[in-house]
Amino acid sequence: MILTANEKQVLRFLAVSTRKNYSINDIAKACKLTPNGAYKLLVKFEKEDILKADHIANIKAYKLNFESEKTVRVIELALMSNVIEGRVKLRIEDLKPLRAVTKACVLFGSYITTKKEPKDLDVLFVLEKKNFEAYKRVLSKVQDITPVKIQDVVQTVEDVKQNLKEDDPIVIAALRDGIVLWGFDVIVEVIKNVSQ
Repeated sequence: MILTANEKQVLRFLAVSTRKNYSINDIAKACKLTPNGAYKLLVKFEKEDILKADHIANIKAYKLNFESEKTVRVIELALMSNVIEGRVKLRIEDLKPLRAVTKACVLFGSYITTKKEPKDLDVLFVLEKKNFEAYKRVLSKVQDITPVKIQDVVQTVEDVKQNLKEDDPIVIAALRDGIVLWGFDVIVEVIKNVSQ
């Protein structure tokens, strides 16, 4: 299955918006789509059993259907970036040593969204507490070879769950708009647990 940019946007919005069901208009507004465009995507995903629709008064509200195994795979696809190039590709190479001590890594913020040269690189790392000291040692070495300062947001799986439940703006922004480098399965499992 290949997802369009709009489909990915809608799925990622619903993935991090775990606290309530969203109407077609809510989703359209949040994803900068027309209500008709959002409706077509939502109906498609509902037919494919990726979304569940609840009827609340006279509004149809949507959320992810994690009872379907397909939903897990489609959310993993939605988290994958189509093309990674330029300075982002270079930073991915710089960050690779951290893969051994972390469960997931997501680039987010101005480094991936602006054309001009940002001063730092925002990165969300998910790791186990027992690996924190090893992580700090590897990060120090990585920082030495990276031309921009790494602003790391370090979370355990439980931290990410809690922050999604509390609508933490940094974690939400990272997972909704960021570039996931590794740990797709970890992130989807967290989203699934928070959604239930």
